[in-house]
Amino acid sequence: MKIYQLSKKNGKNITQFKSNFIMSRIINTEASASIGCMYLEENGVIGYHQAVVPQLLLLKEKDL
Repeated sequence: MKIYQLSKKNGKNITQFKSNFIMSRIINTEASASIGCMYLEENGVIGYHQAVVPQLLLLKEKDL
């Protein structure tokens, strides 16, 4: 069993394509695919770009 820590402190700041968010990788597959957890702060941006592999985007609302 693996335990994944998806907190921002374990993530990587992404700035490509004029983006501004933190991503915690969930898994890499042998086939081309990407699954990750992104943290978008207020005014955070995922810059428009053509994905190079199939992607699953999961967004969580800010905790109230």
